[in-house]
This record gives sequence, structure tokens and C-alpha cells, in this order.
Amino acid sequence: MPRTVPVSASESPGQFITGALWNAQVKALNDFLTAPPVFSGYQTTAQSISNATFTSFTLDTEVVDSDGGHSTVTNTSRYTATVPGTYLVVGTAGWSGNASGYRRCRIVLNGGVVPGAAVGADATNAVLCGQCVVAIVVMNGTTDYVEVQGQQSSGGALAAYNADFAPSMRVYWLSR
Repeated sequence: MPRTVPVSASESPGQFITGALWNAQVKALNDFLTAPPVFSGYQTTAQSISNATFTSFTLDTEVVDSDGGHSTVTNTSRYTATVPGTYLVVGTAGWSGNASGYRRCRIVLNGGVVPGAAVGADATNAVLCGQCVVAIVVMNGTTDYVEVQGQQSSGGALAAYNADFAPSMRVYWLSR
């Protein structure tokens, strides 16, 4: 069941704080803030990324998904926030060794580009490489979702996966 962020206590002078009011506001807010929504997932099998096309990374393994915003069966590339608020999103991409073209990684919100949330590099030699990208996004807690995407231009399909540089996504709730 989706959670909501409790309202902090605000009472007028002369009013008494009852046990019910304390539990509904002060304790509930403290309970929420000691266990806010968090997600961490990554890819464990190679994913073929076609040439020059941004592709969302599939995340088949979850480390933690405190509020059920990710599925390893349906839309495995997405994290859909179940609590409204501002989130920190961290994404990584891992690329097989290839000396041709470029490698890119970005974070998207509802399929659209998040300004300033992309990285890129030219491949200068045929070694494994990894990239990291970070964004702060606001999600409504019902339908908004984030994904990490990769793009490459080696001239053909290229595998996105390596045990050391597995594509991944981490999502942390920051505030309302």
C-alpha cells in the first residue's frame, strides 16, 4: 500500500498534545524519516544495445525496494515512485570493450530527458568502461517513473553489462 508523508505537528499554545496526536504526527513522521523510500537494482545479464539508439537498461535484480516501486517482471527498467516527493537518482552504465564511437548514459523521467542528467565519452581503446550519472527529480507518487538509458555508436550492437560495471539504478527519497 502506498505511503504518504505524515504532517509534522503544529499546535497552538495552550493546547495539549494527546497520545493520539503524538502518534499521528510526531511518531509517524519520525517513523517515516527513519525508513524513507529507497530502491537499488542492477543488471546481471548482458543486454544488447543497438547502434545510436538510447535504450533503457533492464534491471533484473533488486538489492532493496522498500516501497515496491520496481518490478523484475513488468517494465523492469522503471522505478515508479509510490510516495510523492523529490528524489535523488543515480544511474550507471557498463560497456563491453570496443574502440569505436561513443558511449552515453542518461536518466529520463517519464521517458523524457532530465536536463543535465547525462554523461558521454568517446571510446579511445577497447577496454571495459563504466559511467555514472546523477539527477534530482520530482515525482507525483502515482504515475511518474525514472529509467537509466544507454547509447553507443560502435557501428553495431554492443553489450551493456560487465560484473564490475553493471548497469544499475539507485533511487532515494529526499523530501516532499
